[in-house]
Amino acid sequence: MSDLITAIDLGSSKVCVIVADMDRHGRIQVLGMGRSHCNGIKKGVVVDIEETTKAIMEAISQAENMSNIEINQVYINLAGGLCRLTRNKGVIAVTGEDREITTEDVKRVLNSATIVSIPQEEQLIDVIPTQYVVDGYDEIMDPIGMTGVRLEVDADIITGSATTVLNLVKAVNRSGVEVLGIIMEPLATSEAVLTSDAKEMGVLLIDCGAGTTDLTYFKNGKVMYSNIVPVGGYHITNDISVALRIPFDEGEDIKVKHGSVDIEYCTQNDEEIEVNQIGSSDPTVFNRSELSEIVEVRVSELFNIVKADLQKQNINGHFVAGVVITGGGLSYIHGITELAKNIFETNAQIGYPKVLGANEPVYATSVGIAKYILKRKYNYHIEYNSMDVKKPDLSTKEPIKNQKNSSKSNFTSKLKTIFKDYF
Repeated sequence: MSDLITAIDLGSSKVCVIVADMDRHGRIQVLGMGRSHCNGIKKGVVVDIEETTKAIMEAISQAENMSNIEINQVYINLAGGLCRLTRNKGVIAVTGEDREITTEDVKRVLNSATIVSIPQEEQLIDVIPTQYVVDGYDEIMDPIGMTGVRLEVDADIITGSATTVLNLVKAVNRSGVEVLGIIMEPLATSEAVLTSDAKEMGVLLIDCGAGTTDLTYFKNGKVMYSNIVPVGGYHITNDISVALRIPFDEGEDIKVKHGSVDIEYCTQNDEEIEVNQIGSSDPTVFNRSELSEIVEVRVSELFNIVKADLQKQNINGHFVAGVVITGGGLSYIHGITELAKNIFETNAQIGYPKVLGANEPVYATSVGIAKYILKRKYNYHIEYNSMDVKKPDLSTKEPIKNQKNSSKSNFTSKLKTIFKDYF
């Protein structure tokens, strides 16, 4: 079996796990999936470590049973608004006798790029090379094998709150697996739902989760701006629940099945929806147009908050490739793209991963993590699990019958060998 990647999307309402690898045509294929409800994470931060661990274990168990593969090592996400991006350069002299650039040279130049002032309360997460420069010649994506005297790299240094990272890693460790890497969520999600052309021209990615919405502006293939808006799908559900006086879970179900922001359409094609109001023994009937009015107000508020935030950064209206909406919070609401078009004054579409078996917006981040790792030629490995986190006894995990392989692949072993002296 080829190299495997296990990706975990840690969200405010759910944990999604996928086990994936790359087929011989370079396309990602999902071997196993798992999904569980989670109340232990709010706004990207762990608020209940036991609840989070329980949700992770449940989702991992589902993925293991589906794939028939024992999961030992994983990659996880960190919300873009909780990350800080610093651009820096690294420079080294090529030391080989024949001046041929080797993997060791790439490793050293990436390491030199990390020599940057990082606040004590922050943790290095990732190092992303944007281009290499050999003796003044730039826009080089892979310098190995080239001849030169001086090797430079322009890199994005991603950092995040050390406390947030520590607690995420600890929750994952307690579930019986190790963390190989933490990926900035918008970078991962963009791999699943955006094209490289869109990221070059300029595109706004709106990833709406349960409690928050990530907004990320891409231009020239890079993240130019990322932030978190403290409004998500649960706020829409709460509005429905309060307005109709129904239980929250029923409000969520109605939102997914009948939610719409197209008031005119719902008025012309009205239908009756039966609900069980709190404090009443008899079912109550209301019109879908009434529901649409409730949902439209909250979603319009969310989009306008995003627009106002972008205007403060002077980047509103720069979306040549339009707006892409993903995540479970908004993607299932009827008329959402038309509303986005009107508010942002540009094209809008729903983004979903084009992967067999995981082609719903809710899997965008987990699929994106796997694609992000599998496509990167060099991964800057950081030993997250050494940060005063007690590693679990993996022998206590129940064995999977007829194991094919472990996600601790040759790729991972080579990765650690190559980059073991980074930190």
